[in-house]
Amino acid sequence: MQEDFIHYLWKFKKLSGIPLTTTDGVDLVIQSLGSHNFESGPDFFNARLKIGNQQWAGNVEMHVKASDWFLHGHDDDPAYDNVILHVVWQHDAEISTRDGIKIPVLEVSRFVPEILVMSYRKLFAHKNNQFINCEQDLPHVNEFKLNLWLEKLFIKRLQQKSARIKHYLNQSNNDWEAAFFQLLARSFGTKTNADAFEQLAQSIDQTTVRKLARDSFQLESALLGQSGLLVEKKEDRYYELCVKEYAFAKAKYQIQPSLTPMKFFRLRPANFPTVRISQLAMLYHRKPMLFAEVLLAVTKEDMYDLFEVKASKYWDDHHVFDKKTNDQPKRLTKAFIDLIIINCIVPIKFYYGQQMGKENTEELLALMDSVKAESNAVINGFKQLINVKSALTSQSLLQLKPNYCDRNKCLQCDVGVSLVRN
Repeated sequence: MQEDFIHYLWKFKKLSGIPLTTTDGVDLVIQSLGSHNFESGPDFFNARLKIGNQQWAGNVEMHVKASDWFLHGHDDDPAYDNVILHVVWQHDAEISTRDGIKIPVLEVSRFVPEILVMSYRKLFAHKNNQFINCEQDLPHVNEFKLNLWLEKLFIKRLQQKSARIKHYLNQSNNDWEAAFFQLLARSFGTKTNADAFEQLAQSIDQTTVRKLARDSFQLESALLGQSGLLVEKKEDRYYELCVKEYAFAKAKYQIQPSLTPMKFFRLRPANFPTVRISQLAMLYHRKPMLFAEVLLAVTKEDMYDLFEVKASKYWDDHHVFDKKTNDQPKRLTKAFIDLIIINCIVPIKFYYGQQMGKENTEELLALMDSVKAESNAVINGFKQLINVKSALTSQSLLQLKPNYCDRNKCLQCDVGVSLVRN
């Protein structure tokens, strides 16, 4: 038994309409459930109850065992002085406030229908190699209800991602172009070099980027130099030109290189930081005010057109300096642009819409629904159970698995609630 089940019984009025009594045999009527508190303090604030002939207004605390009150240290916490009811599954101890006033107790196990308890226990009946608790039932959940829940999860995910964008804006005096450049650079770094690319973008202000972007070679050299990729001695003419150009830019604009080294180990050549930096430089050479154009782009096809770019010509037959490869232009692929849409464009457009009071949620949901779902261990696990049709679904599931499924928060999940209700 988990405390979440008691929260569920209270929040979803499973105790309403049942003649309730406290453990002292006093009649109890729930007039108002109060508001669920997800922070520290009592579980429900501002409930209204009638206990015997007395009206009460205050907070409600819940535990599996009444003795958990002491285990959690509530007996010495002033935040619990206004608790008017202790709701427990098992009443194994008497509880009182710090002033010694006995707190009424509702032992809910005496009033819950057995069929509801069986549904709950079935949900948490763990099996070997089980992916999620409800994997037997998830394929049969109403599709409309499931999609509504997944959309809510996706919005929660965007809200969480907004914290990084807010941080960028605070650092750049509310410069949206600068914030976008940092978020985009982080996306270009992929998982391996995300932090290094983020520091690269933070090491050079947006005004300098725009000035350097007038010449693609100047910007590419500056970014390569800021990344620490121009410090060795190499017998390569293009490398030597980059070193010379970076030295000029470094002196002129008083810029200092970032400190996090770029990683190449175990990366596919297409994701080598040398290639990605060149592509980023060429992109800003073409579109120095890129965020303004991103705001005007709506569809996936708009994004593909906007990010249609390739690395400079030197990289056609190179992945690193002074080592030639087969001649092949290093273009941004649609698959890579999809990742930029997921990790950069949609989050920043969402936060921008919120800050400017412009509702764009439906537009972003449609954009995500047009992008192919990611492929990883979590998504592949869900694909065995449901149709993961787009990035909207996959991103929602990536929010669901670690925050609900892995933490057994089934009764805070709309799917889990629907299964227990049934």
